[in-house]
Amino acid sequence: MSVAADHLRVRGCYRRVLIVVRDHAWPTTAVQYADAWAARDAVVHVATVAEADRGTCAGEYGDRAVRGVARADAVRCALAARGLDATQSLVPSARAGANIRDSIAGLAKRWGADIVLTDEPAPAHIAQAAACNVLYLPADVSQRFHVPPRRLFVASDDSASARCAVAEAKRVSGSGTLRCAFVSCEPEAQAGEARAPNTVVLTAALPGDRLAHAILHAALEWRADLLIIGTHGAGPQARWRYGSVAAAVALLTDMPLLVVPEKS
Repeated sequence: MSVAADHLRVRGCYRRVLIVVRDHAWPTTAVQYADAWAARDAVVHVATVAEADRGTCAGEYGDRAVRGVARADAVRCALAARGLDATQSLVPSARAGANIRDSIAGLAKRWGADIVLTDEPAPAHIAQAAACNVLYLPADVSQRFHVPPRRLFVASDDSASARCAVAEAKRVSGSGTLRCAFVSCEPEAQAGEARAPNTVVLTAALPGDRLAHAILHAALEWRADLLIIGTHGAGPQARWRYGSVAAAVALLTDMPLLVVPEKS
């Protein structure tokens, strides 16, 4: 184990880690993150997701489920080889009218997960429903971004949900470098405010500005390994403009994204 990974392990970031395994992908980066961010006494649960496409017959679905279970068992063995206690299960089929992201969130909530590692492109939805952090890992990121992350980029608009994201970014940063992007929808009002060093200001006040694009562009330009953003419920206190920014960023990003729900 590298010095940086061991440093994060000593910090004891997460004690209950849920890894969601699809039947079509080997989650190399998820294993690396679990190794880097799990506490010494952590338990990791590997959940298999075998989705049935429309038109898929029962036999084909069963074959996919078998492949997914085999892959989850391989992931569990890989985690055990890194000294992590791991269990596994099959995510139950979604209820009528629901979807697989609801099933994942339900499992995370029942199991009491501190964080979910997944390639499901709906991390904000899962984070809100499960009330836990979600690390979204797009495919093929392991060779392009350092694990554990050396450069962490967190977006904030000073809302309660954003402050939770900033606090979590500081907690998981370890020996990495952290940069905060202050998102201002009223740049003139914020221009005179003092900001901490290593903070950038992103503005999105003009019509047509795309806040999610601005955040992702700034993170990539800074060569970040991990982007961190908060998310909130549907209440009237939400301050992010133009809909759910965390959800929009997840649809655009090709880099790891940590979504942090607002703590009650």
